[in-house]
Amino acid sequence: MLKPTEYYVKSEKGFAFILALIAILIMMALGTLVITLSTGDIKTSAQVLGEKKTMLAAEKGLGRMTQIFNAFNPPTGVTTTLPEDLAVDPHSQYEISIPNLTASRSMPFYSLPWGMATYTIDVTGINTEYNSRVTIGVGLGYGPIDLSLIYK
Repeated sequence: MLKPTEYYVKSEKGFAFILALIAILIMMALGTLVITLSTGDIKTSAQVLGEKKTMLAAEKGLGRMTQIFNAFNPPTGVTTTLPEDLAVDPHSQYEISIPNLTASRSMPFYSLPWGMATYTIDVTGINTEYNSRVTIGVGLGYGPIDLSLIYK
């Protein structure tokens, strides 16, 4: 028969082992949580960076569009990124769509037949490194023009 002191010594050894296992499991769970949260933060930061680079590319395209737009001779094809822009960031590009004459309308303070031609143009920024894209719709007005010449 076991003495009471021998019984307690044997049961404490098992309790310490179980307590050590629980402590290891808690530490593993905390480690997994920290790794998961930091990985999520890195993915979010990369996505935000890609969107910012895409927006910068679209803004470069807007600047280029204002340089090349000619209401008397609108472009008939899509304009893409210039080589000097690719030298700065080879992963960011822009595309300028074909201008679409959407409306011709009269202008205040001008008598008919004078008015304004309105064009819609889409400028798309693309970043291939982060696989993101953004499109900015732009409306341009040109005038005063003789509206009677447009409708003939």
